[in-house]
Amino acid sequence: MTFTTGTNASATVSPDGTGLVIEVQGVLWSLPRSGGTATALTAPDLEPTRPAWSPDGSAIAFCAYRGGGFHVWTMAPDGAHPRRLTSGPWDDRGVSWSPDGTRIAFASERGGDPVRGSSYDIWTVDVAGGELTRLTSRPDVEDYDPAWHPDGDRVLFVRADAAGARTLASVPAGGGEVTTVRTVGTGALMCPAVSRDGRVAHVWTAGGTRAAAATSSLVVDGRTVSGTEDVSPLPPYWTPDGGLLYFADGRLKALDPALQPARDVPFTASLDVPRPEYRRKTRDFDSTARKAVRGIHLPALSPDGASVVFAALNALWLMPLGTRPRKLFQAAPSRYVRMPSWSRDGRSIVYAYDGDAGGDGLAAVHRLRPDTGEDTVLATGGRLNPALSPDGDRLACQDTTGNLLVVDLASGTETRLAAPLGGNGLPGRPSWSPDGRYLALCDRNRLNQRFREGYNVIRVIDTRDGSATAFLPLPHTSVSDRCDSGPVWSPDGTAMALVVESALWVLPVGTDGTPAGRPRRITDEPADHPSWSGDSRRLLYLCGGRLRLVARDGTGRRTLPVPLAAARRLPPRTDVTRVHAGRLWDGTGETVHEDVDIVITGNRITAVERHRTGAGRAGERRIDASASTVVPGLWDSHTHPYQNIYGGRQNSLMLAYGVTTTVSLGGFAHEGARLREASDSGAVAGPRLLTTGELIDGSRVAYSMGRAHHTADGLRRTLRRAVALDYDFVKTYVRAPARTMAEAARTAHEELGVPAGSHLLTPGVQVGQDLTTHLTATQRQEYGRSASATGHSYEDVHAVYRGGRFEIIVTPFNALYLLGDDPALADDPRVTVLMPPWDTVTVQALARSRPTEDQLRDLGGEMATYRRIVTEGGTLALGTDSPLTPVGLQLHLGLRALHRYGGLSPAQALRTATVVPARMFGAEDDLGTAEPGKLADLTVVDGDPFRDFTDLTRVSWVMRDGIVHRREDVIGPHRLTAGRAGGDTEHWREVGRLLRSESCCAP
Repeated sequence: MTFTTGTNASATVSPDGTGLVIEVQGVLWSLPRSGGTATALTAPDLEPTRPAWSPDGSAIAFCAYRGGGFHVWTMAPDGAHPRRLTSGPWDDRGVSWSPDGTRIAFASERGGDPVRGSSYDIWTVDVAGGELTRLTSRPDVEDYDPAWHPDGDRVLFVRADAAGARTLASVPAGGGEVTTVRTVGTGALMCPAVSRDGRVAHVWTAGGTRAAAATSSLVVDGRTVSGTEDVSPLPPYWTPDGGLLYFADGRLKALDPALQPARDVPFTASLDVPRPEYRRKTRDFDSTARKAVRGIHLPALSPDGASVVFAALNALWLMPLGTRPRKLFQAAPSRYVRMPSWSRDGRSIVYAYDGDAGGDGLAAVHRLRPDTGEDTVLATGGRLNPALSPDGDRLACQDTTGNLLVVDLASGTETRLAAPLGGNGLPGRPSWSPDGRYLALCDRNRLNQRFREGYNVIRVIDTRDGSATAFLPLPHTSVSDRCDSGPVWSPDGTAMALVVESALWVLPVGTDGTPAGRPRRITDEPADHPSWSGDSRRLLYLCGGRLRLVARDGTGRRTLPVPLAAARRLPPRTDVTRVHAGRLWDGTGETVHEDVDIVITGNRITAVERHRTGAGRAGERRIDASASTVVPGLWDSHTHPYQNIYGGRQNSLMLAYGVTTTVSLGGFAHEGARLREASDSGAVAGPRLLTTGELIDGSRVAYSMGRAHHTADGLRRTLRRAVALDYDFVKTYVRAPARTMAEAARTAHEELGVPAGSHLLTPGVQVGQDLTTHLTATQRQEYGRSASATGHSYEDVHAVYRGGRFEIIVTPFNALYLLGDDPALADDPRVTVLMPPWDTVTVQALARSRPTEDQLRDLGGEMATYRRIVTEGGTLALGTDSPLTPVGLQLHLGLRALHRYGGLSPAQALRTATVVPARMFGAEDDLGTAEPGKLADLTVVDGDPFRDFTDLTRVSWVMRDGIVHRREDVIGPHRLTAGRAGGDTEHWREVGRLLRSESCCAP
């Protein structure tokens, strides 16, 4: 790759003014002062940022993420002798040299608490001896972006409070009283730099939307000096002669001492990167042979240790050890059953289900007695993760937003006990103490307000008054995830079982849940979903699709066979269906064929031919779509299975909007395996699902579905589990360091034959990943390297995507605002009946307002980037990140945006949701086009989207694997419960807001 620009790049100049060091796409480069050919100084896995030259010219300071945390580093100007000056679990960001070169100022979380959190403060480190000094300490604000004053007596920095980053402050170099230097009334100021004569430059972003600022400007002593340039939101650098060096519009700029219009400093930076080549996964879409079920989900050991209850194939099963499982309950194909657990006496099982005939369409908690089949509803209105108290008199559960509730079963009184600590998914399942006083669960804190990540902590709540304590299982180490990784209280009250670093651990605790010693790891294999036997001597857990039983001390591990099999549901191979299509776009080009017959034999297209009038051949089934347009079945290439909250609606919505294949880019691993099997077998009516597991992250996480890793052993176990569960994609997340990203890509390619990707353009492309899952989304840097603060992507970004060898899935969130251009979309029964109430009110509210000028500007700029990627031969597929956006509907809004604002033809836009994703995920031999030999996946639209592209939303039916799903058949089962959910519009709007709070990117 060759770069001639830098998106969100930065620069520093040598004290004598003859040399430059720039940071472009995660690499530090040396460059002559006048520009020219740049020389790489650092390896991609270092991930350096914000370089600063020492006053004596002997060293470059910078921050780097190598190993999974930001720290202060130095190196020689030629890249030799890299040395880390700070260490530990806290992030250290942003560097500035003292004028005498003996100290470096930086911003850090250190000094805080990993459970209660830690704001950023200003610190210094002694370069020679490593001594640390804290200059500021105020927990209700965030202090960052230090800049040493040339007098050496004080450090300037940005102070952000609840209103935002509006204050430039100063603190004495040894610590002391903070004074205000400058404030702004709007926008955000950042990255101050002080000249030798005391002038203060900083970057100021203002206006715009949540997605992008309207302007990003360079300001000196209150005066904008950058004109209309798009200034990089990273520190400018004063030159020895009093000029300024900075990046703007992707270019390296130099202002003279009079701060006159800037001149460009041209550069060319070339870098070799790996191009992944591997044998792609072999898929058998035609086999109807029965295969052992891998998707065992949320197993629970009975108190007597003799049986296991679990979910699989959209049903609840009871399996006495050593025998075949018996089906207790089969959910309707349009619904979803989940979260079984035992009563302490072993006589009943509680679970959650959204399909009650007289219900409200949200999950209700049921109590089932396996011996009699008696089934009783205990709680309604979207109640999840149920757990009965030891005496059976109370039910602990969570509502849709994760509030912990306790229901008195005799009176029906429901008490809200505790709100979740953070957003991004439900806390873990609650577990009762043996005396029924306390509830323990896994929750996620937020360390500070600059970045959303925190730790999955163990939280213990007193049911008498709601008071709570929280702690980590090991220092700066998370519980693995918030699905069902514990803590699970032992019936004797002396321990909690939990999954940490993807292994099973036992933590000794007191009666109130306080740790009574260090946890002990009792497995070295992947572990999930632990549960105790009633005598507290054994633990059941899942290991890559297998049920395993182990003694409390880690001995006697054995596998419990589960003799359960399922087959793919396909039409008989002798069945012939003839679809008369008024128009067919087959995906192979721009041409739309008129008046054709699509002949399907079994589950595959066998012919596309001119329509034959008259009677069909004997035995053929004929379907009239002569007034319709047929296109290949649509793909949504970026979804997250949120069936734990959405239930069966998520699948129904996808089908109703014409989606026949979805790709999970993050979900709970065993649930993904379960959903894939349930969909393929017909137990769930929904699109085909390509799966992944949890987001592979570092020691800190955001989402419930993030998998935390502090050690190489933890990563090894997680990747072992990925292979065992046969992932279709491997995704790393924001805090996973480069070495983790590289190892995940190696496993994906060599052991699974599937692609790997992440949010990160770099180092993703440099460590062998295949793609990014967005253009812009949450990054570990203050700003990523794919789009500027105002939403512009420059030549370096296009150099990565050009030619299609490194790919992109785009998720145009701002397309949601296009609802205001077509309010009728909000009156569609797919919105009013199929969507949950929190999404219905959100869609209806957006439909009442036309898009603003800022929103359309953002959308237009984003679409221009996508158009260029496509024009330059890039591989671009469309996704939605649903259900962070309205399920199904968002795909159509994204397609409209690509067509209307991106200038793509209808066929070009449709390729991003058909042909391209099929090729991206290695399924192009079977899917993506409507040609003979391909699977019979079709989307049938009333109208002609090639004349009026908005017709594409008018999906009347879809065919998946030769099986027809008509729109009313999909909507119909949900009509009985539509509108029954309690709560007014404001209540459900708040539910939607909470569900999307702290999300990576949704508007």
